[in-house]
Amino acid sequence: MRRTSPNAEGCRMASDRARPLHTTAALDALARPGTVACTGCDAAETLLPILRHGQTYAPGPGD
Repeated sequence: MRRTSPNAEGCRMASDRARPLHTTAALDALARPGTVACTGCDAAETLLPILRHGQTYAPGPGD
């Protein structure tokens, strides 16, 4: 299985097989085991806090 690494648009570290993803698709990819966000661009800085927030969200009573 090929490892996935979401990158920011225009990242010099993206492979030549990279394809554009919307934010939701990038977050879905990051939620899969073995996927890491690129640290050579702002993908990790941008996407990981959003992903962490979603993982800690728990609906309250009545939600």
